[in-house]
Amino acid sequence: MFSSRYFADGKKYFALRFLCKPLLYRWFAYKAQITKESKTFSFPECLQNGEKTVIFMPEDKDATQIILSELPEERLKTILFVAHSDLEILFSKKRAQVTYYTDEGCRYGETLFDRIEYQIKTFAPTACVYPGPYKPQFLYLALISGAACRVGFDCAKEYPFLNVCLHQLKTISPARMMARYFTKGGKG
Repeated sequence: MFSSRYFADGKKYFALRFLCKPLLYRWFAYKAQITKESKTFSFPECLQNGEKTVIFMPEDKDATQIILSELPEERLKTILFVAHSDLEILFSKKRAQVTYYTDEGCRYGETLFDRIEYQIKTFAPTACVYPGPYKPQFLYLALISGAACRVGFDCAKEYPFLNVCLHQLKTISPARMMARYFTKGGKG
């Protein structure tokens, strides 16, 4: 039996391993119990006003380093970072709230995934930032977070998981652009 990148091993999720991406998205949206009502928010003020935010960090160390170096130090207190365990060294020097995952542990149905889901729900963010690349199980976490503002890059296909779609500029990296949204007047 082969492993899935998205689901825990076992009979319970065996059939789900064969779903194509659109069906995976539909299944995760169903599990999140999407409601048609949407809370209002003001972008980018929801990121600039020091409200609770969840950021799904890219697994690329360079992009993560850029985001961490550009974020204002005082904002780190109100951000919950979801990061791969390989990035732990980058966060060791920062006073930030971080929850780490592994490749095996970030699959739906795994104990670590359930713990991350619980942490995000209890953190109760008003905004969620997911620069990508997009994984269906993390899009699910963004949706169930309860955040009204869920931001991504070139993510029109990821709606309703992400509801603010930014387009990458040629003059600035997505990581730097995203980090600058956290400062007043800091448009990319």
